[in-house]
Amino acid sequence: MADYEFSSAYVDSIVRGLKRSPRFAELEAKLSPAAANLIANSWSGAWQPALAFEELGEVAVATLGASTFEELTHTSMKDRFGPIVLPLIKGSMAASNKSPAAVLKKLNELVKVAMRGITVQFEAEASGTSGVLKVAYPRPVAVHVGSSWMGVLRFVFEVTSPGQATDCTLQPNVGVLLFRVTW
Repeated sequence: MADYEFSSAYVDSIVRGLKRSPRFAELEAKLSPAAANLIANSWSGAWQPALAFEELGEVAVATLGASTFEELTHTSMKDRFGPIVLPLIKGSMAASNKSPAAVLKKLNELVKVAMRGITVQFEAEASGTSGVLKVAYPRPVAVHVGSSWMGVLRFVFEVTSPGQATDCTLQPNVGVLLFRVTW
């Protein structure tokens, strides 16, 4: 089974954020050679392996905390990919009165600029102001991956209507994350 991957642009944006941390040297010292290579050469190819990047995230969360890592992924999404995906999002927002549901339904296509090998599905609830976002990976993933998605979802709600992801559930044996979202 093929694994999922991250674009070098996304890896580079996270690495740049980590390098700004006063605890970067401590974090870097805890990495395996494969994960350290992402820091040394995040542009070695167009796509980078998920396992090494997951390790980088896991060490970042252990060293800096989950909320700091969430903020880092949020800033990365906003700064690096905002200019790319905002034009795509604006069309959906115009047709849907800025409903996050319109963007969440298209998130599978939008995340392809940063990740490949995953599937993102949104199921709206009857209320029209909530739903469940499902992110499926080809294998079980590290727990901290949910923190990364929380940063992405914050970005979605910033460019649509105010809202939040109120719950993140990891189904560890199948590599599925479920997020309850409301707005």
